[in-house]
Amino acid sequence: MMAPTATYSQSASPDSSEGVLQRCRMLEPLSDERIAELAARAEMRSNAEGQSLFEKNSEARELFVVASGRLTVRLATPAGQVVEVYDAGRYSLSGWSALVAPHVYLAEAQALEATTVVVMQADDVEEVILREPAAGYAVMKNVASTIAVRLRDVREELIEALGD
Repeated sequence: MMAPTATYSQSASPDSSEGVLQRCRMLEPLSDERIAELAARAEMRSNAEGQSLFEKNSEARELFVVASGRLTVRLATPAGQVVEVYDAGRYSLSGWSALVAPHVYLAEAQALEATTVVVMQADDVEEVILREPAAGYAVMKNVASTIAVRLRDVREELIEALGD
């Protein structure tokens, strides 16, 4: 079965919640109508440089799409070394743990510079994607693919960090 591909009018301003969500790769399978629903429920949040968006092992209820600025997601090894999992730039999604059991953030995220994010509640995302099951399935496949890539990258970073 081929994953559905949404075509966006992208008529929304790239700086609006809707425009940011339209341009987020992980949400591409959703129709403009579903993106508009998510945007209507979302909020824009500003974060100062160094401000935390979420902490490791905290309950994951929110997803974040970067509207401007950059954030980093990182882990600390038992020895205290910090391992960068990834940097998220404009239109990148972070906090996917909110969609996947056990709904706990597996790392911490921090703004690398003044950053604005579109914040979506996981319950809202789940409710909206269930209205388009095929597109929702494709979104979750995107999430699974991202998890696999990040797991591989973190494994390599940890091997390197522990080898030092």
